[in-house]
Amino acid sequence: MIKQFAVAGLAAALSMGMASSALAEWPEKPIKVIVPFKAGGTSDQVTRAFQVAIQESEILPQPLTVVNVGGHFSIGARQVMEANPDGYTFLTLHIALMGGEAAGLFPFGYRDFTPVATTGEFCVLPVVRKDSGIDSVEQLLEKAKDEPDTLIFGANLGAINHMGGIQLENLVDGAKFRFVQIGGGTANFTALMGGQTDASVLSAAEVANFTLNPDGTELSDAQIKPLAYTGPERLESLPDVPTLQELGYDMNYCIQSWWFAPKGTPQEAIDGLAQALEDASGTDRVAKFYKDKMFGSVFLKGDEMAASLDETWDRIEPVAKQAAQK
Repeated sequence: MIKQFAVAGLAAALSMGMASSALAEWPEKPIKVIVPFKAGGTSDQVTRAFQVAIQESEILPQPLTVVNVGGHFSIGARQVMEANPDGYTFLTLHIALMGGEAAGLFPFGYRDFTPVATTGEFCVLPVVRKDSGIDSVEQLLEKAKDEPDTLIFGANLGAINHMGGIQLENLVDGAKFRFVQIGGGTANFTALMGGQTDASVLSAAEVANFTLNPDGTELSDAQIKPLAYTGPERLESLPDVPTLQELGYDMNYCIQSWWFAPKGTPQEAIDGLAQALEDASGTDRVAKFYKDKMFGSVFLKGDEMAASLDETWDRIEPVAKQAAQK
């Protein structure tokens, strides 16, 4: 009988050890994170900030490798969607995934992935040239209403700045911009300065880059004027710029960074990466990145992230459908 108890105890111990080992198996090899844009963009910067934080703090026993996939962002997103769901391939993307789906640009969307975590968010500012004669959002929208389709609005059609411009239009009945394809933030700044466009929206980090010295004072030759901020509170670095909500406009437009996995990815890998990202969120490295880039410190996972994704879809779907028509 003693022998039987010993054997049973050994079996139970082995069983527990195997269970613990199974949970501890992930990650056994490097983790690949696909950024569906060229290096240097916002999604790339976010991903690499977390990559460095995870490495510096030894949060995971295996390296996190960033792979940039150029071309339209749907190419990299599709690669992850169709990847082997073994727990070693992930995607970082933002609201453009919803915009592309709602606009009918590709036949898949956020519900075709397993959500892992939300890490930070940035908001944008409508901007004009300082010599435009437009000094407020009210004046911008009045002009867009009184002279529809005459204000040229620089955008990357179907993407973040385009949907931001449409939401601005929607604040006043009859307001209409003439959207033109320009590209991202730097390209839109250049077009604005060259007189090719009259207005656009830029991220807070871009506005700071184009208008502020490193010590936070205004550049003496700054040529653009931010009219308002689409976040919930004023920015410390731009304290004189009011929020749209302060001005009485019902618009809050902030873009979160999302981490996804292919459907069918083991839960231990989802939970493992989510925990690693949460731990990295508390590091000095990520805190400095958020401060330097004027990101809001946001972290969501599980049910909270799922609910946030659905709420974002409800807000952005009709805007993206408008974008598809302009």
